[in-house]
Amino acid sequence: MAGTRRARRYALLAVALVATLLWSGASAPAAVEFSTGIRYVYDGGSMTECSAKAKTALDAYLSGAAESTPGSGEWVAFGQNGATGSATSAATVRCYAVGKGYVVTFTCAVQTPDNPYNADALCLDVAHNFSGKPVTPLAAMPTPTPVPTGCSPTNLFGTWAADDKPGLTLAMTMTGEVTDSDGVSGNWALKGNTATLTYYGNHTMTLSADGKHLSGDGYHLTRKC
Repeated sequence: MAGTRRARRYALLAVALVATLLWSGASAPAAVEFSTGIRYVYDGGSMTECSAKAKTALDAYLSGAAESTPGSGEWVAFGQNGATGSATSAATVRCYAVGKGYVVTFTCAVQTPDNPYNADALCLDVAHNFSGKPVTPLAAMPTPTPVPTGCSPTNLFGTWAADDKPGLTLAMTMTGEVTDSDGVSGNWALKGNTATLTYYGNHTMTLSADGKHLSGDGYHLTRKC
């Protein structure tokens, strides 16, 4: 019973630790999902053996596996999103001695939607690596969409200068956001060569065939490209 209580206490500690570190780097909107409950009991074996296997299992899927406190038997590692450089996944493997062997527990956290796999998949692979069971490759991070260059007639991405309003520039993102030089925001949409600009009202505009000029409804814009 004492061993069970201790396992639960360490599992809760691991969840709190991982949640704190992930949320400190999380970008909104985001959520963190957890996986806990995988627990192996080994009747024989040392803490040194458990720690070595914990480090190897964590490093197989994450990076920088290390004990949270030297000698604690609690091993933590993190995974980074290549696009943001921030930690978006983490796992804790906790070893503690019981009788002539040890018990090991696994806790994982994954920030969504910044990962293509969930916390259960991560924890299952880490646990199976630890125990020598077959593992399933985690889904790979999708290849980032290349940032467009030049003046494309299929999008409004880029910086636009108002031909008839000196000093006014509009920065348009690939996801449809618009921000002007004073920080006022809006949105854009494009269908064919007809653009809808939501900025101090809704404006219907026409994009030129070369993708460089946008005009109509009181605005004349030229894209810098």
